Amino acid sequence: MNDHIKRLRREELNLIIVKEETTLFTSSEEGMKPLFEAINRVGVPTLEDTIVIDKIVGKAAALLISYFKAKEVHCIVLSTKGRTVLDNHRIKHYEERLTPEIMNRRGTGLCPFEQAVRDVDDPREGYERVSTTLKALGII
Repeated sequence: MNDHIKRLRREELNLIIVKEETTLFTSSEEGMKPLFEAINRVGVPTLEDTIVIDKIVGKAAALLISYFKAKEVHCIVLSTKGRTVLDNHRIKHYEERLTPEIMNRRGTGLCPFEQAVRDVDDPREGYERVSTTLKALGII
């Protein structure tokens, strides 16, 4: 387990974004809302070249991370589609576990955000789809 993941667990967070030893954003909330909020509060230019430490990174999260051009991702769980997105955008990644899919919270099907970006490869479009899904689910 690397130091970034140790910090995530120690501080009981689900997302940490760091740039040059400075913590730009943290959240203990689950799901896609924290990454989306980071983009809207901190801003894409400031988030460029950051290190993202996240509990779970699927394709939707990987698209958002690629949208702001992070340089590195550390996560506990990474989906194979999320890995492909990060690889395609040359973002280094370190994961404890690789999984085929990210499931919904009930474990009864695919995560709604993963469904929303199933046919998306462009990070900007991924951001738009995540935004639409957050609104449709009443999360924002």
